[in-house]
Amino acid sequence: MCALLISCILLGVQNASAAVRQRKKPASKQTSAPSKSSRTRKTSKKTAKRQPKPSVARGRGLVVTDITELRNIRLDSGIVYHQYRTNGAKPIIAHVIECDRTVSGNAVRLVKGEDHAIGLERLKELSQRFDSRSNHVLYGMINGNFWKAVSNLMIGPCVIDGEVIQMSRYKRWSSAMFDIRNNMYIDTFELSGMVSIGQKRFPIESVNDRRGTGVVVYNMFGGNVVPFLSQKQIEKAFTEAVRDSSADVDDSTEVELTDDMLKAEIAAQQRERDIEYPMLKVRVRYLRTPSVNTTIACEVLSVDTGSVSMPLRGAVISLPKALLGASWPRVRDTIRLRYESNIMQQVKFMNAVSGTPRLVRNGIAQNESQLEGSTARRFVQHTLARTAIGISADSKKMYLVSVPPDRPENGTQGATLQQMSELMALVGCHNALNLDGGGSAGMTVQNDHVFYEGLDPSTRRIGLGIGIVKLAKILRTTGY
Repeated sequence: MCALLISCILLGVQNASAAVRQRKKPASKQTSAPSKSSRTRKTSKKTAKRQPKPSVARGRGLVVTDITELRNIRLDSGIVYHQYRTNGAKPIIAHVIECDRTVSGNAVRLVKGEDHAIGLERLKELSQRFDSRSNHVLYGMINGNFWKAVSNLMIGPCVIDGEVIQMSRYKRWSSAMFDIRNNMYIDTFELSGMVSIGQKRFPIESVNDRRGTGVVVYNMFGGNVVPFLSQKQIEKAFTEAVRDSSADVDDSTEVELTDDMLKAEIAAQQRERDIEYPMLKVRVRYLRTPSVNTTIACEVLSVDTGSVSMPLRGAVISLPKALLGASWPRVRDTIRLRYESNIMQQVKFMNAVSGTPRLVRNGIAQNESQLEGSTARRFVQHTLARTAIGISADSKKMYLVSVPPDRPENGTQGATLQQMSELMALVGCHNALNLDGGGSAGMTVQNDHVFYEGLDPSTRRIGLGIGIVKLAKILRTTGY
């Protein structure tokens, strides 16, 4: 739904929409021959009774009660790619990566677009870049968080390898958080932060993005220099948001992008830079690996104002001089950072992705869009491309699922939110969460985008990828 769930209808974008035409997307790529062991899964009578009345989505909002497996490809031990087709007159195609996280070395890795808080990349390019530069073996990837058009900031909590990218929760959206062993928990998580300098403690207002006058922490995803601003980059982001979202008129939600919005965003970014420049900036190096719900001791490298460089394996803590008075920290002093979750504070979280709504709760397939405040009719009821993540009842198996958009030429369609809920339960999810979809939806398997044949020039750039990998340490141990 384009990256901003509160943005990107773009049906009447000023000075842009007249020149944009909807692009026809090619047919779904056939990645292998049908499996000899094709089988059908059906809901139990008990589960079927729980199914709500069919929602109305252009007359196609039928309840999904069974699926047939078309393909089954073993990518590695405990990692399998499936392709399913729902039964009925208007079938839905579902691409699924199933990962048994209890198999040694199987893990989830999040990858940020351009390795920057506001960076965007196309899913296939993101997948290829990670695979070429990482020592891990990547088997598949889907898109993650919704993101804000123009500013490109992630919506909702986002954490990568212990580094917080985005802290605040949006509305009542849910998040999936992963501990150090890749256990996944889906709940209404919210993050908060605190900086301790000497005997003083200061709440962290935001991470990698200043919009007020409080304490902001910039880490490796905030750029190599603080403050970071490029007006040309903002204008380019606006133009690309118009182009990407106008390409699919069904990829909407609630608010148009206009020239006034561009001007407002540029003005906000300019204010951010003007506020940031005179702030006191404490450059620190981590003395331990960062994570959520852990106190991170940091060594002070320098204290300065103006523009400063980002330290290796560290952060820049920016705060008003008045907060410290004359008691500035000194080089080699130790200060402490701590990020906490609002619930499950005893768990050390390393990664987090946010979305909306929750699709399956404790085995019950019922989307919770009303509860989470995501009520736009098009988003809820239209058959669109979707992406979701889920976990089995025993928490051993993780599922990455992506559904292509309507393909009239193939007689297939996208999914409504309720259909996506039913589909996730049929796949094997006991709990599941909807992620960004529409033009952002996609999946790569072994660096090949499963929606398309060959190069796909029409896919939107995304802010975050969720990958299934075999860890390098395990590969070296087993001699892979």
